[in-house]
Amino acid sequence: MGAKLHQFNWYNFVVCVLVSLGQIAFGYPASVIGVTLGEPSFLIYMGLLDPKTEALTPNANQLIGATSGVFQAGAVLGVLACSVVMEKWGRKAGIIYCAVFSLFGGGLLVGSKNIAMFIVARFFAGVGSWGFLAVTPTYTTELAPPALRGFFVGMNGVNIALGYALASYMGMAFYFAKDPALQWPGPLGLALVWPLMMLVVMFFIPESPRWLLLKGKVEKAQEIAYRLHKIKNDPDQEFARGEFYQMQKQAELDRTLEPGWKAMFSKPSYRKRTALATGFAFIGQSTAVLVINNYGPTLYKALGYGTKDQLALQCGWITVGIIFNFVGASLMDRIGRRPLMIFGVAACCVTLIIEAAMVANFAAAGTNKAGLGVCVAAFYCFLAVYSVGIDVAGVVFYGELFPNHIRAKGVCLSVATIALTDLVYLQATATAFANIGWKFYLVFIIISGLGAILMFFVLPETKGISIEEMAKIFGDTEDIMVYAEDIHVDHNTHELIVAAHGDKSGEELTHVATHQGLTPDMEKEVSATRIEHA
Repeated sequence: MGAKLHQFNWYNFVVCVLVSLGQIAFGYPASVIGVTLGEPSFLIYMGLLDPKTEALTPNANQLIGATSGVFQAGAVLGVLACSVVMEKWGRKAGIIYCAVFSLFGGGLLVGSKNIAMFIVARFFAGVGSWGFLAVTPTYTTELAPPALRGFFVGMNGVNIALGYALASYMGMAFYFAKDPALQWPGPLGLALVWPLMMLVVMFFIPESPRWLLLKGKVEKAQEIAYRLHKIKNDPDQEFARGEFYQMQKQAELDRTLEPGWKAMFSKPSYRKRTALATGFAFIGQSTAVLVINNYGPTLYKALGYGTKDQLALQCGWITVGIIFNFVGASLMDRIGRRPLMIFGVAACCVTLIIEAAMVANFAAAGTNKAGLGVCVAAFYCFLAVYSVGIDVAGVVFYGELFPNHIRAKGVCLSVATIALTDLVYLQATATAFANIGWKFYLVFIIISGLGAILMFFVLPETKGISIEEMAKIFGDTEDIMVYAEDIHVDHNTHELIVAAHGDKSGEELTHVATHQGLTPDMEKEVSATRIEHA
């Protein structure tokens, strides 16, 4: 049924975009540390740089690593706690939870008087900001129509990149501030704007109808679902009625299933989904993306560029991410998730090989301008392919892979894997680059290369499949209550008809859902839903 209709609804799209703005509240604080560490005024203020010799202090690399490592530790705990909030109090509550911790941690960062206070503040900032990375894909996945889910949910990837870019732009802008007291607190202070923005957004967006159905709030869920899926030039509202019918019947079954963490690892099909999601999360971060992002200015410095050029190159680099995240979101519903994801990891591996070779041969001398230019170009190409195949495709994949009753847990576990992987890499990066230099890239080259090969054999295609029907690609056909293709409208009677073989509810075959899917105006003209034998 869904493939027969365009499925585009402006209200649905706007709501998904508003929800996905939460990714700016993730991307900005996650990225701003890169430009902060590139500011000499910050390093001097925190006692990490000797202003006379312009050399880092003996323990600077360890403390710089801690600012990133503690942020990721907060992220792991924050996203796991976020799953509890989302399941118990709703998706909107999850966003509020993230906003509160983001504001608390962000305020402490701006007011930090020493490096110890700064590190503690980074923990709380990680709890809140990384929670957004989990809650908004979960939320938008449950709102988006099947045929356009890649594009609608893909807006999360675009806004992640936008958050990264805004942090780089602000770092560049505040570099020209004459007062050193503004150069680094200014960009950090702007991180408070985005969680405040999300608290305002909460007044204008609806709760997830799928979460409401899991809680038994049928009437409210029905009202929201009809508004989200109403389609122009479809007087019978076939798509909206069918979508809600499928949601409702699936929720009735989902409420009887085990929603705990144990089920995610004990049930074979759930275990496979968990392995696919967390495996791709690990491989995606093993491309060195956050290492390059957080240490971008430091890496450009190693290539021989001054502070101004470092920040300018970082701004240009991250702008590439916005463009190609949008490209990925636009392509995903056409060519699928699987091709983009495999291409993204494999292409990242290739660009890292080029980067490592160029750095090994030209970075130390710093005199070969062509070689240094190729180093920068490799970074830019890396982000382009990462954005198309990993950033935007991954965030869609995590949200749609899991069934409704464990989606929050599944997405949060995937994001926690990302955070934990980054924790290990970022904690080691400053020391690794200081001691083994370009050879550190070999870790990422090997893992991403092997990961691309593995994914070729195990990744399924999820394009265009209703999230209620995702179980069929894992063999769990008994976990699907109604198949979308079995729902249609009799245009003579305006009845919503469901084929009996697709409905496993065990209810009577007639008048199962009286006035199912009808607006008040239509109730005067049409009769009840009819279920027929297939």
